[in-house]
Amino acid sequence: MAEVNLSTSLGYQAVMTTSENKLAYLLAEVKPGDEVGLGPVNLNLAIVLDKSGSMYAAQKLDFVIQAVKQAVDMLRPNDLCSIVIFAERARVLIPSSQIYDKGTTKVMIDKIDHVDVGSGTNMLRAVDAALYEVRRNFSRDRLNHIIVLTDGQTLCERECYERCVMAAEEGISVSTIGVGDDFNEQFLLKIANSCRGTSYYIDEPRDIQEIFTRELAGVQNVVLKNCRLNLKLCKDVVVRHAYKVKPLINDLGAPEVVDRFCSIELADLQKGETQSVLYELLLPSRRSGVYRIATSSMSYEIPGRGVCDNMAPQEVTITYTDDPSQASIVTPKVLQIVDSVSIFRQQTRALQLAQEGDRGKATQLLRSAATQLLQQGQKELADQALSEASRIENGSRTTSAGTKKLEYGTRKLTQLLSEVPGFPQPVSLQKN
Repeated sequence: MAEVNLSTSLGYQAVMTTSENKLAYLLAEVKPGDEVGLGPVNLNLAIVLDKSGSMYAAQKLDFVIQAVKQAVDMLRPNDLCSIVIFAERARVLIPSSQIYDKGTTKVMIDKIDHVDVGSGTNMLRAVDAALYEVRRNFSRDRLNHIIVLTDGQTLCERECYERCVMAAEEGISVSTIGVGDDFNEQFLLKIANSCRGTSYYIDEPRDIQEIFTRELAGVQNVVLKNCRLNLKLCKDVVVRHAYKVKPLINDLGAPEVVDRFCSIELADLQKGETQSVLYELLLPSRRSGVYRIATSSMSYEIPGRGVCDNMAPQEVTITYTDDPSQASIVTPKVLQIVDSVSIFRQQTRALQLAQEGDRGKATQLLRSAATQLLQQGQKELADQALSEASRIENGSRTTSAGTKKLEYGTRKLTQLLSEVPGFPQPVSLQKN
């Protein structure tokens, strides 16, 4: 039984021999085997909650309290949990421990409203307090994880981000939840993307409980930690760009390649979850024939086993041909993902250009993205893109809610793609 299923698929199965600098899209997908590991990992969890004044608007704090009480009900006997609340100051409401008396714990959570932590917003102090609690019981056999929920801007963003990255290097992952329209989405996305976590946007406070439950259920079902997707490139093959594309699109830029070896860190893998990466490769000229262009492999850690497993590499080959009809054969699913990445890139660039004052180009890109969104059946996102494009064209600023919906919505496009019949099945890799 394979511990990890890894598949690689190219957008085009063949390239012409006559063209120079041939661009190839390579999709690598990873999924845990059905029977991997010893079962879901126990948690060492810290929950960080914003209690600043803005959290009292639209009953946000009330919804948070209900969500955290439900999270306490979901904790298993061996899970460790701490709860930190913050505004100007931070306070540890529940120190890290196994929660045996859930009734008393929920009574304490109900009293969050009465805890004085000031009126400002300083997430750094809360992150430091949460890290202290997690580090007290840190274990490689647990999933050491922090969930941060906030609805506003914070002081000391740079220092807060640096603390989270240092924690991720120690083995502590961080997920972020932004509520409403006033938080800095780029800041929260950056933390989650750099710390093997997930970032969520909640525009309706009533959805807080659903998102909180989804995040906790997900981390409770992690079966593989410290996962890395490795690509060994053949001579003269170049990785121009890489994107994480599932569960969310994230632009990785030009990844570091040392001795033709490229390694990308994935988030911890949950049972039944697929994560994937899209590579843009530049291929050299070749004579007609079948050539290996790379080998792909995985490294990962199974909680409870305490070892890092390395899987046997899988060859990635492509055909060089003189036949244009052969070079036109595509893998639909890969090109659908390429289209989704293109939409994400266009809206990202458009919003950046709008901030720089280039209204014409920003409007053009947003309208192009809207057209592609309609082709994918995403009318609500398309309408949002057109609305923001009209505002930019008329000289107005983009709306905070609109940019968040576009930023988070286009990152989720790959989750919404329908399965394409005939897509190659994953190849199961066994250990050497």
